[in-house]
Amino acid sequence: MNAAAVAASPDHAADRLTSLWALIDRSTLYGVDAHWRTAWRVANRGFPGKGSALCSSDPLTTLIDSIVSEHRIEDLPVETVIVATDLLVGQPKLLRWGPLALALQATMATPGMLSPIQIDGITYVDGAISANVPIRQALAAGAKSIIVLDANPSQMPGFVPPTPWEAVVQATRVMMTNQLAGALDDLANHHPVMRLPKPTPPALSPFDFSQTADLVEAGFNSTKQFLGDFEDLADTNRSI
Repeated sequence: MNAAAVAASPDHAADRLTSLWALIDRSTLYGVDAHWRTAWRVANRGFPGKGSALCSSDPLTTLIDSIVSEHRIEDLPVETVIVATDLLVGQPKLLRWGPLALALQATMATPGMLSPIQIDGITYVDGAISANVPIRQALAAGAKSIIVLDANPSQMPGFVPPTPWEAVVQATRVMMTNQLAGALDDLANHHPVMRLPKPTPPALSPFDFSQTADLVEAGFNSTKQFLGDFEDLADTNRSI
């Protein structure tokens, strides 16, 4: 969704994204919060009519429809590639053409939380499962240089998770961090890659949307300071 917002209006992307993030909370993504007892029952026996998903996809669909005006990926003014995970083969796939809203639903279909999405007979789930920061996929799509913003926390929280849920979240972060490190190691000295600083606090839950405004400000300030060390990038005669 971030990519679609930027590609749709590059000159106004910062303001558009700030407005977009302010709209997002657990309700707009997943609907009414479920009680833990219900969640446990659903995790073990499923949710009637929703298969393997804990939540309905309707709130997310409504959110996407309110933001996306372009109907197809190829209609975006800037070439855009959306990465989703082919659930049956476990590999990232590049979505470059077709219905934009459906592609966004696919790449945001968190397993267990939202139902997988079918596109042309292929079952897709969240792209982060196979390529949370899709550097290799960007190069395969034709990128010549890469600017990386990894939204995961800047470091591990530094304590043993006190609950099963936090243990799952922390384990997922470990997998995603090592996934990116492996991709960067493979591409080292072969392609120009700039990694922007990560302002996300170590202990912030991915389901905590209460600090959006503070994170926007922290991200802006840290990136502005970081880019100040690379003034030569503003040279229009400089080629990468």
